[in-house]
Amino acid sequence: MRALFLAAAAALLGACGYVSFGRAVSDEEMLLRDSVRGYYDEVAVAFAAGNADALALLFDATIAKPMTREQITAWGRDFFSKHGPGRFRVEKLEFERLGHESAVVLLTYRVETLDRKGDFGGVERDYLAKRGKRWLVTSWEKVSDSKAAP
Repeated sequence: MRALFLAAAAALLGACGYVSFGRAVSDEEMLLRDSVRGYYDEVAVAFAAGNADALALLFDATIAKPMTREQITAWGRDFFSKHGPGRFRVEKLEFERLGHESAVVLLTYRVETLDRKGDFGGVERDYLAKRGKRWLVTSWEKVSDSKAAP
């Protein structure tokens, strides 16, 4: 009888899938997370279009670290002229801080180009601010994979 009970319990737990014992996430926080994820959708569109100007507009006008908006535009023009449009893909997005006006996220991403020679990716910490209805990156920093691990 005990074996039958254990088998039934194991089957029931197996059917539950992943169970999180972390804190509950409110609807408001889910909406904020979705709006920040929307920013990265805009980055993907800019890469897919090969549009350096659209990419640069996703960064705050006052950005200086690690590049200014003008430097981002120049980098994008050079990159897209050499490799054409690319596919920007978010592999992992972790929220370190999230509020209505600012957010800090740990982003693991990959960019793939048609010629494969321009492919790159990495892990970075993005600092975002909300300007009107849009999120913009105010600065970012590269993070080594070992620092990104929990």
